[in-house]
Amino acid sequence: MVTATAVVGAAGVTGQTDVAGAVAVSSDTQAGSATSARTTRAVPVAAATAPAQAAAPAGTTPMDTSEGTPAPAGSMEDTAADGYVYGYSPVAMARTRAAHVCRGGTNALLNVPVLSTPLSRSVVAPNVDTLYSVAWLDLRGGPVSLTLPDTTDRYVVFEILDIYSNVFANIGTRLNGSQPGAYLITPPGWSGTAPEGTTVVAAPSWDVWALGRTLVDGDDDLPAARAVQGQYTVAGTDLGETGLVPPALPAVDCANPPDPQTPYDAGAAFFDELAAVLAADPPPTADDPALASLASIGVVPGSTPSAGDPATVAALAAGVTAGEAEVQAAAEDALVPSGTWQGSFNGGTYGTDYLLRSAVAVVGLGANVPQESLYYWSGPDIDGEPLTGAYTYRMHFAAGELPPIESAGFWSVTMYDDEMFLVPNALRRYALGDRSDLTVNPDGSIDIYLSATAPAGHTDNWLPAPDGPFNLMIRAYIPTEPALTNTWHPPTIEQISIHAAARGPSPQTP
Repeated sequence: MVTATAVVGAAGVTGQTDVAGAVAVSSDTQAGSATSARTTRAVPVAAATAPAQAAAPAGTTPMDTSEGTPAPAGSMEDTAADGYVYGYSPVAMARTRAAHVCRGGTNALLNVPVLSTPLSRSVVAPNVDTLYSVAWLDLRGGPVSLTLPDTTDRYVVFEILDIYSNVFANIGTRLNGSQPGAYLITPPGWSGTAPEGTTVVAAPSWDVWALGRTLVDGDDDLPAARAVQGQYTVAGTDLGETGLVPPALPAVDCANPPDPQTPYDAGAAFFDELAAVLAADPPPTADDPALASLASIGVVPGSTPSAGDPATVAALAAGVTAGEAEVQAAAEDALVPSGTWQGSFNGGTYGTDYLLRSAVAVVGLGANVPQESLYYWSGPDIDGEPLTGAYTYRMHFAAGELPPIESAGFWSVTMYDDEMFLVPNALRRYALGDRSDLTVNPDGSIDIYLSATAPAGHTDNWLPAPDGPFNLMIRAYIPTEPALTNTWHPPTIEQISIHAAARGPSPQTP
C-alpha cells in the first residue's frame, strides 16, 4: 500500500492552451499577459503557490508574484468591478460544469468519438487532431479514480483543472509515458490510503474538470483511436472523505442552463453565482485579500447579494458592467507577438493574477500549460495585409524549422474562415501537419500553400481556404525550448499570386 503523498507532476508554470464549451470542449485556446485598464486601483497579489516556474518566453510579462498592497478603498462599484474580475473564471467554470452535468452527471466520462467538421458550429476554432473525453468530478463523496490503458505511441493527455481554472495536473504521454496507469484524484485535506500501484493526484478544489485528448492520425485511424478512448475509466470510490465537506454547487435548470461565455448576463446575480462557488469550493488562502474586498460589498460564501438593498444591488450591477469591459479589454491583449504571428504563452496557472485568469477564460476556458501545448494565431501576410482566399500564399518552413516539438508530440496548421470555423472543401482537408504526407523540397524545406483553388503542382501541400478572409492556427503539443522561450517563430505568410476572379473584369477595348 502507498500513502497519499505522491502527487502527479502539477504543471506549475504560467502558460497556455486549448478548449471549453457547453458539453465539453472548445477550440484550443490562447492567453497572454494582461494588466488592468484601470490604473487607479490595484487588485492585491500574493506569491504564487505553484511549483517553480519556467523562464518566461521572450516578449511576455511574467506573473507578478510579489506581495501587493491593496489600493485605498474606492467606490462600491469599483469594488464590485474587481470582484467581477476575480469571479469571472470560477463562474464560467461552474456554468460549464452545469451544462455538462445536465447531460451526463458527475464522476462519469463522456467520450466524444468524432472529429470536428465544417458542420461543427457549437464552439469556435475546433481542432481536427484529437478526440475529446470529458468528466466533471465531485469529490465530496471521496476520491475518484481515473485509469488509462497502454497507449503505445499515441499521444494522450488528461488535463485536470480546479474550479478556478488552474491546471494542477496533466496525466498522459508527456509526463507518464504510454504505459497503463491508475490515478486517484483526492479531495482537499484527504489523508486516506490509496490502493497499491495507484498514483495520487491531490485536488485543490472539490469540483474538478478532467479534459482528455486522444490523437488521431486521420480518418483511417479513428477506429484505433476510439478503441484507446473506450478504455479510459472514471469512477467514484469508497475510500472516504476527510474533514468538513462543503455544500455542493446549486442544482441547475437544465432546460435553461446558463451560458458559460456570458457570465455578465446575470447582472447583480452574478455575485450570487460567485458566492455559491466560494461556498462549494473554498479558495486558497492567497485569495484572502480579494475575499475581504468581496465581503465588504456583501459577497460572502453562500450569500445572495442580488437580494440586498436596491442601492447595493445597483452598485453590484454597475460593477459587473465595468468589470466586463475590463475583462474584454484584457482579452484583446491576451496574446504575445511571435514573429508576425501571435502566441499563447501564459495560462494554465494564474496565482493571484485574476485579470489574466479572466482574460484566458474569455479566449479559451480550460487553457493548458505551455509545456503541454502552445498555439499560434496568424497575423497578416508579409506585406501586412489581411489573409484572403482571393490570393495564393506560401508558408515556407526552412529545413529544420518545423514547429519544434518532442518526438511524442505533434503539430498542425488548421484553416478557419473569418468566424473561426472549419472551411468546407472537396478534399475534406482542414489541417496539415506532422501526420500529413507533405512533399519536401530538395533542400529539406517544406512549403504549405494556402488558397481557395488548388495551386498547380502543389496539391499535397495545399490547405484549402475560403474565397474570403481566413485565419490560421498552429498547434504544437509537447513543444521544446525554442517554442517555450518564444525564440522559434512561425514563418511569415508570403503572397505569391492573385486569382483571376479577384482581379475583376478586363477593361473593354474601344
